[in-house]
Amino acid sequence: MLIDSYYEHVDKLFARIRETQRENIIAAAHEMTEAMLRNANIHIHDTGHIINAEMTSRSGGLVAPRHLKYNLVTENPGRPRPAMIDKDRNQIGMAELVYNAGNICPGDLVIFGSVSGRSEQLIDLVLTVQKHGCRTVAVTSLEYSKAVKSAHPCGKRLFELADVVIDNCAPLGDGMMHVEGLEMPFVPASGLGATYIMWAVYAACAEEMLSLGHTPGIYKSSNMPGGDEYNLQMDKRWEKLGY
Repeated sequence: MLIDSYYEHVDKLFARIRETQRENIIAAAHEMTEAMLRNANIHIHDTGHIINAEMTSRSGGLVAPRHLKYNLVTENPGRPRPAMIDKDRNQIGMAELVYNAGNICPGDLVIFGSVSGRSEQLIDLVLTVQKHGCRTVAVTSLEYSKAVKSAHPCGKRLFELADVVIDNCAPLGDGMMHVEGLEMPFVPASGLGATYIMWAVYAACAEEMLSLGHTPGIYKSSNMPGGDEYNLQMDKRWEKLGY
C-alpha cells in the first residue's frame, strides 16, 4: 500500500538525517545555548514550512525561541496594465527596516528555514542580521539548493552564508515518493526533516544547558491545571534570564 511506502520513505529520511547531520545539529544546539547564556534573543524565520509554528510557543518546547515574521502589505487596488508586468518586485532592502523595527540586536541568534535557500528576501535578511553582528543557523536542502541559482544579486544561497548549516536531506523538488499514475513526486520531505532536526537541536540544547547548571524554560500545556499561570512565569523568567 502507498501508506507503507510513505512510512519507508520517512524512515529513510530520518535515518539519513541521523547518520549525516549529528555534528551540525549539536553545533546548532551550542549556538542556542550560547545565545541563552549571553541573554540574547533567538529568532526563527522560516520561509518554507512548519518550524515557525512548530518550534515556538509549544507546550513541551523551549521558551526562548521566538518566531520572526514580516510582510510588506500594500492597499492599492488598480486595474492591471502591461507596465506592471515589467516592474522589479524584489524587496531587497526591506530587511534593514525589519532589523530596525523588530527585536533583533547584535549578538542574537537567527535560525533560518528554507528548502532552496535562494530567494532575494531571505538572503537580504541573512546578510542584514550578519552585518549587525548576529549569529545564524540554516536548515535547508543542500541537494535542492546546489541545483538552483540565488535570486539575490550577491549570488549566494543560504547554505553559503550561515554560520551553521543543517541539511534537511530533502531531494530536488522536495517530493520524495515517485508514484505510478502521479505526474509529480509526492510528499515533500523538507517539513518532516526540518521538524525532526529542530527537535533534535532543542534536545541537545536542553542537555547542554543542564550540564552547565542552567535549567531552560519549558512551556506547560495551557490545558493542564495552572498551565497559563505557569507559562506567564516562564515568559517573565525568559525576559530576565534569556531562557
